[in-house]
Amino acid sequence: MYKSILIFFLLLIPFVTKAQGYAPQFDQGTVYHNTGEIFHGMVSWSPPSKGQYPDGDQILFKNEGSPDIFPIPYFKLKSFTMGADSFVVSTNINLKNSPILLVEVDGPVCLYAAKIFKQGFPLLIGSGGGGGNVGVGLEVGTAIGRGVRTSYYFAKNPNVVTKLDKKNFIETMSTILADKPDVVAKIKDKTFRYGDMDALLKYYYTGKLRATDTNEPQ
Repeated sequence: MYKSILIFFLLLIPFVTKAQGYAPQFDQGTVYHNTGEIFHGMVSWSPPSKGQYPDGDQILFKNEGSPDIFPIPYFKLKSFTMGADSFVVSTNINLKNSPILLVEVDGPVCLYAAKIFKQGFPLLIGSGGGGGNVGVGLEVGTAIGRGVRTSYYFAKNPNVVTKLDKKNFIETMSTILADKPDVVAKIKDKTFRYGDMDALLKYYYTGKLRATDTNEPQ
């Protein structure tokens, strides 16, 4: 039994090592440099972890069909697109750790999402020993709280933003999503609350509710 466990973890090591190696995923996009230049090609960006880049966040760019990858720091960017998503770069000092903002709603008042990867707290889980005096002594490494943290901001200009919170949620989101009165109605009757941003934005764009948001059959 213990031999089987050891073999399992030995086989797992290459997989974990490979998973931890960063392999950027590229999508077609356009980069708007702060010099006014525009570049069309392949773009890669994912929420960074705190302190990942000493000089701040960055994107990766390459020409389609080329193996050469060029990192572009945030302070040389005005905005960029990647697939169906649009991003802007904020110069707001309060967003120095997450200056790249996903444009969730583009309108007279825009809704932006700032995302950062949380590495979580390391945790070692002991496998324990067997019966008698025999113990395997294996420990499995994992992390608690790992994932992407999203904070929302609103503004007419990404450089002068206000953070969305529970106090301003109803008024702010009713203004941002005012072009769809049925969505605003569900914000005001509290079908959607501050913690329901994913579901709210899905309903705004698709008209579909989660099963938990209605008693009607889906």
